[in-house]
Parts: sequence; C-alpha cells; structure tokens
Amino acid sequence: MTLDRIKEASLLLFSKHGFEGTSLHEIATQVGIKKPSLYTYFSSKDELYLDLLHDALQTELDYARQLLERRHEHEGSLQEVLLRYLSHYMERYEQESSVAFIIRTCLYPPQHLRAQIHERRTFYMQSLDQLLFTLFENERLGSVPAPSSAVEISIAFFRVYLQGLWVELLRSGREYAYARLQSTWPAVSNTL
Repeated sequence: MTLDRIKEASLLLFSKHGFEGTSLHEIATQVGIKKPSLYTYFSSKDELYLDLLHDALQTELDYARQLLERRHEHEGSLQEVLLRYLSHYMERYEQESSVAFIIRTCLYPPQHLRAQIHERRTFYMQSLDQLLFTLFENERLGSVPAPSSAVEISIAFFRVYLQGLWVELLRSGREYAYARLQSTWPAVSNTL
C-alpha cells in the first residue's frame, strides 16, 4: 500500500536526516511516486511528521508494555527487567527507524512543531511512568511494599537515566551507549 511505503520511507529519512534535512521530494522519490501524490495522504510535511511521531510513540509504548508485563515469564529482579528493557532499546535503535526517530525528534524537535511534539512526548513519558509505577509498586522488599514517594523518585531517576542514554545513542552510537550502560548499570540499579 502506498501509504505504508510513504510512512516507511519518511521514517527512515527523518530518522537519519531530521525534519529540516528531509524534503517531500526525497520522500516521494524514495517511494517511487511524484511529490503531489503525497498530498493525497497528508496536507503537509508537518502533518506527516506528527503522524509518524504519534505512531512511533504508540508502538514504543506497546513494546514497553509487553516487555514489562512479561516480567513474570522471565523470572528476574526489577533491576534485571529494567536492564533488559534498556538493552533492547539500544539494540532496536540501530534496527528500527522508529526508535532513532523518537530520540532525534524528542531531543531536537523542529522549532515550529515544538509545542505539538512536547505534548506527544509528555503523553508518552506519562504513560511510560504509569507502566513503571506498576512495576516498581509491585516490587517488594521482603513483604513490605515500597512507599509511593520512593517509587516516584525511582521512576524519575530511571527516566533521567533513559534520556541520558538517548543522548549517548544519538551522539555516540549504540556501541558506546551500550558500553556506558554496562559500566554504569551496577551503580544505577542499586539506587532503584
């Protein structure tokens, strides 16, 4: 289907070159159609970009939900589950254009779309927080649940750590970011 090919080509180009570095002409050429044909599906480059971001964030939330909800299948500690999530995230950065697109867009949004991107990013992060809250809340020290304030602090710390890894991925690549994860995780996991 042409719409799927447009989205796939756009995602790849935007993830590599950003909003400013990608033209509608390049997208159309990649798909094998003429530029005016894009307007059958999207009224503007902005609409296409925001639609891709919505889809990518939803896909990422679904992925996180599945991974975190399958915790009991893997029989691991909270720290092992979180490390697995971060490790998979880094692997997917190079394998899936949507992950690189999310990181690039959230860290370096086009100025004129900043408010719309912030709104979508905030929804994504709040949804991820809810998943993490459930995961952290269910973690017990012996038979005593962790206090909510401790859970909230742990989630905030994890988010900051995740976003730091985003910067490492974007600026230095997966290999360097993964080495950073491996070297820092023991200290980070002890604080969660």
